[in-house]
Amino acid sequence: MVVEGSAPLYTTRRAMREAATRVAHELPVQIAEPTFTEPLITVDAPSLGNGGDQVPGVRQPRALAPRVVRQTVAIAPPPRRTSSLRGIARKITAGGALLFIGSLVVVTSLPAQAVQSPEELSAEIAQIDAGQQTLAGNEADSTSYFSRDDIVVTDEIAEARMSAGELAAFQAVADAEPTGASYGGDPAFPRTWSMLQTSVAQSPFPSLAQLPVSSGFGNRPGGFHGGTDIPLPLGTEIRPIANGVVSAVWQGNNPGGGGYVVFIDHNIDGQFVQSWYAHMLPGSIQVEVGQVVDITTVVGQVGSSGRSTGPHLHLELKNREYVSFDPMLWLQTREMDLEYRGY
Repeated sequence: MVVEGSAPLYTTRRAMREAATRVAHELPVQIAEPTFTEPLITVDAPSLGNGGDQVPGVRQPRALAPRVVRQTVAIAPPPRRTSSLRGIARKITAGGALLFIGSLVVVTSLPAQAVQSPEELSAEIAQIDAGQQTLAGNEADSTSYFSRDDIVVTDEIAEARMSAGELAAFQAVADAEPTGASYGGDPAFPRTWSMLQTSVAQSPFPSLAQLPVSSGFGNRPGGFHGGTDIPLPLGTEIRPIANGVVSAVWQGNNPGGGGYVVFIDHNIDGQFVQSWYAHMLPGSIQVEVGQVVDITTVVGQVGSSGRSTGPHLHLELKNREYVSFDPMLWLQTREMDLEYRGY
């Protein structure tokens, strides 16, 4: 039984779909016009302003536009025109410079006597290196020639060496002088000492390029060491550190334990320096008190006498206050101090 006004009945699903389609086609359709509502954006960020008090507007999108790339063509500046006067001036300057350089070459290549006669020799030129080189004129075939002597080179080591005559002259002064004390900081032979002033000092072994050191100057186990121990083979010859006069010789009886020892007084640039050579080989001492020695004199030979544990030279230096100072450091501060030399 079907009641009027009730929903229709469909016997199949297909009939139901077809009925729904008919109803949809019969429904009225009205198209509304499009509307746009401007959005509201609230900003609440302290770093962007006043914490949301101001509301920024919405930026409208820009229409795309084609990008036009313009290429710039570099245009070289027009060449500068050099005036003819400037070019001429440059040529004249270059020519003058060449002439000046040529004159310098000619003048410097000629000797002084070619540009100035002997009679008009400048006083300033005549005084250069006076005493070392001279100019002399030789007349031959009406032409003057000048010759220069060989240049003299000062050899301090050669000057420090004394000839036999010089040693004899100084020795005569020392023989006539009474012997003074070898301790205390004063020369034992003051007159002879004053005549032996020198600036040249050397190693006690000038034939050796290097010196070994077994015990240096200064504090060490057992007490203060006032010198430097140089270990070398037994019998190595010892020479004085500078010209001087022997002030003491100990033949194995040195009270300080040095065994065979020699003291030499030196006048180094006006300053008193006394050198000690200790622990020498018995019987090797070749000098005596009052003997004048130079840097080539053999004092003795390396030994192990006195309080010694092996062959070595104990080198010690004393100053005017009779205080010991580092001999190796002092030698290193002297000119040509440890340079290799063979006598």
